[in-house]
Amino acid sequence: MKPFITACAALLLLFAGVKEASCAPVSFWFEKAGKLYEQQSYDSAAWYYEQILSSGVANSAVYYNLGNSYFRQKKVGLALLNYERARKLAPTDADVLANIKFANSVLIDRIPIPQQSFAGAILFRLHTLFPLNTQLWILFFLLLALAGLFSAGLYASRNARLWIVYLSSLLLLVACAVGASAGAKIYASERTAYAIVLVPSLDAKNEPNGSKLIFTVHEGTKFRIRKTIGEWSLVSLPTGMSGWVQTASLGKI
Repeated sequence: MKPFITACAALLLLFAGVKEASCAPVSFWFEKAGKLYEQQSYDSAAWYYEQILSSGVANSAVYYNLGNSYFRQKKVGLALLNYERARKLAPTDADVLANIKFANSVLIDRIPIPQQSFAGAILFRLHTLFPLNTQLWILFFLLLALAGLFSAGLYASRNARLWIVYLSSLLLLVACAVGASAGAKIYASERTAYAIVLVPSLDAKNEPNGSKLIFTVHEGTKFRIRKTIGEWSLVSLPTGMSGWVQTASLGKI
């Protein structure tokens, strides 16, 4: 039994060492990229941030810093692509939102975004107030509280049961709202895809390999991808205009 325990302990130490070694390069790359950025070696800093992402780490701070590195190199398309990826992970981050707004201000194309109503703006703000994971935890605890209230109502007096019904109704409404918001986010992540134009200029055609030009956009423009067939994607602008463009010219968010 003792040799077996010793062997198990050795294996645990080995796995711990492998895990520590695998984390070490990421920490080193992040620190190295930060120092290179401070030294204005933006291309080298971007390389290290890309290495972190290619290792499987998905972090809003890495995407944000990578976007800054590309923006300093005047690669607005790649900068916006990484800012948008950062916003996807941290939708309420003030620095990310500010940089997206500033980067959009230097684009060639100024595509108007449909204005939201006051009520729509409030609902959108509430919808993006918490990330999806937080909303799922909130929904879990709300349902747990509802189950507890239902159980308590079975043994409560008539007056107490009335208050339990009022409180349960309120919690149920909140749970429905949170559930609807979370469901919309899950649907959007699975069914809705957006992309950024990465080439200086991009023509949208009436069909794949079509001859009719629908519109032309430039680097940094944000599209919604409707569908992809081979090397071509059907995309649409916030204004509703749609056309087919080459998929290789886009960076998917």
